[in-house]
Amino acid sequence: MIAAKIIVLLLLINAAPAVMMPFCFKERPFGTPMDFDLRFWDGRAFLGKHKTVGGFGFGILAGCSIGYVLGFSLPLGFGAGLLAMAGDSVSSFIKRRFNFDEGTEIIVLDQVFQGGFPIAMFHSAYGFSFRTSGAIFTIFILAGIFGSRLHRRLFSPARKQVHTVIRSSSGFKEWRACHIALSPVARLFNFENVIYYRLIMQTFFKLSGLYNRGIRNALSVRVNALGFSFKHLPEAFDQYKILFMSDLHLDGLDGLTERLIEIVRKQPVDLCLLGGDYRMEMYGQFKTANQKLGRLVRHIRARDGVFGVLGNHDCIEIAPDLEDSKVCMLINDAMVLERDGRHLAICGVDDPHYYQCHDLDKALGEVPENAFSILLAHSPEIINSLDHHDIDLCLCGHTHGGQICLPLIGPVFTHCPVPRRFASGRWRYNDTCGYTSCGAGSSGIPLRYNCRPEVLVITLTRSP
Repeated sequence: MIAAKIIVLLLLINAAPAVMMPFCFKERPFGTPMDFDLRFWDGRAFLGKHKTVGGFGFGILAGCSIGYVLGFSLPLGFGAGLLAMAGDSVSSFIKRRFNFDEGTEIIVLDQVFQGGFPIAMFHSAYGFSFRTSGAIFTIFILAGIFGSRLHRRLFSPARKQVHTVIRSSSGFKEWRACHIALSPVARLFNFENVIYYRLIMQTFFKLSGLYNRGIRNALSVRVNALGFSFKHLPEAFDQYKILFMSDLHLDGLDGLTERLIEIVRKQPVDLCLLGGDYRMEMYGQFKTANQKLGRLVRHIRARDGVFGVLGNHDCIEIAPDLEDSKVCMLINDAMVLERDGRHLAICGVDDPHYYQCHDLDKALGEVPENAFSILLAHSPEIINSLDHHDIDLCLCGHTHGGQICLPLIGPVFTHCPVPRRFASGRWRYNDTCGYTSCGAGSSGIPLRYNCRPEVLVITLTRSP
């Protein structure tokens, strides 16, 4: 009977922080990380932001209160809560050393210290045999694994965020496509990223001694000032300035974030638009790229805000993280700005290249008639959807301008099945003016040749 009570007590202690913290005490001081954001000698966090003072306290409080209800003394309940939370911290410390993302479930490791420490206390307090303590420990681990998976099914924020943050009618289609992108087979046999970039190009430039030069080229980001003139631009938006950056791939090249910060802090603008592809890979963790994006956004001086769309490296699950970095995501949606009774609409569509979840009709659904419209799309493939839509200016990226270009010939690949006149620079499609950026970052390998990365500063003017 005592053994069963110990198992129940330990399960409830370890469940208490996960169940209670999402509903209260998320802000400081209770939401303060246990490690106070300090770093270990390897440069990684001691425990991570998920291990908070409030969560640790909830575990101890659960040990005292639930232990008392189950018939344990207060010192034993307190000790069980304290040791279980200490064991949880040890597990987190080990996972940070191996660079696992916060919240990653590691079977057995997640339970062994949480249960082992307090069970050792009960073993001593009640004089259990090692066989009895071992049985309690084994049952706790198995029950903990089952409980963890049940909690994830019931309370997983990722499941809720897909419905609350993403407003695309194609959301489910993209959610499925994101998981297709995680396929190891797709990663292994991807022609552009694996065969072309990492096998052929990387080998060639390393053997030729030009690799370091390509890195320097990739960090040589230029500021490209452009002007677009429109007769029907509302007078209230004359001389309106837009900072446009696409294809950042911030975790793919050391020093790129610092270079972009140096640029944007000197560019006061009215609006900032981000064209997608925030991380280097099409799969895996997004934490590093998002941390760098957050740093960059803090230095952007745009009085009407920062807006972005998803690219082919950005699955739908990372959209909430992007919004946490203060980027307002436009996923088949629009934001309308008003000045002196006139409107300028910023429309953003989902990725038209890989996921193909763009819905221009939905994005334009609530745009006022006669509003000046700017369409933000990751790829110039959006031109295939522009017919029968009144778009004044379209901004896109994805192609990197080819990234590796040959003299007189141009890009080896544009990574985009549209005519090459749409692959970089200015273009026009029917009544729509457009620009395809060469991108600020680099994809596949962090190299550029004959194609400088760029940040655009666009000025809209009203024609006489």
